[in-house]
Amino acid sequence: YLTEARWIQNWLKETFGHSSEVIPNGLDDQVFYPALPLHPKGPRPRVLLEGTISLPYKGMREAFEVVAPLDVEVWCVSSRDAPQKGWKCDRFFEQVPMVDMRRIYSSCDILLKLSRVEGVFSPPMEMMACGGVAVVGRVTGCDEYIIDGYNALVVDPDDISAARDAVTRLMTDNSLRETLVANGRATADRWRWDE
Repeated sequence: YLTEARWIQNWLKETFGHSSEVIPNGLDDQVFYPALPLHPKGPRPRVLLEGTISLPYKGMREAFEVVAPLDVEVWCVSSRDAPQKGWKCDRFFEQVPMVDMRRIYSSCDILLKLSRVEGVFSPPMEMMACGGVAVVGRVTGCDEYIIDGYNALVVDPDDISAARDAVTRLMTDNSLRETLVANGRATADRWRWDE
């Protein structure tokens, strides 16, 4: 058996008695790197919400609740289903090819990702490679490369207030944001696809 995450390796062993090898995910630096934004950034921070809206465990409803009262521009990417009426969304993208995501990431300042189940989620690392920062939910696979306060901010995925506070910190604390951006790029550099 091959798996992408240590938590899955442990689950296979503890639940089924199967031994496995972990083959870590990687980031293709020919696909993910800082690129020309789709639209120039304005005075308000731009927050990207990414995930399949119709899958509750992707935490999109919660992410929209987090940004609702904030003075931010909200962009959303979903592989299926559009944001609901009344959800704050300035720009929506559906079924975006992976090679086009770098321009969306590079157009945004902060990725907010509140999934409750993942193998090892790629969007935070992709955002790091494109020069942005991430606020993520503490989820399976998070510990593969994310370190709270080093390369991202980590919150409980169901804690709307903590997630909102984390986004607000990134909006107001330039030093923290710059540190996370630098450490995020270094993290992305260590997770090369060719390795």
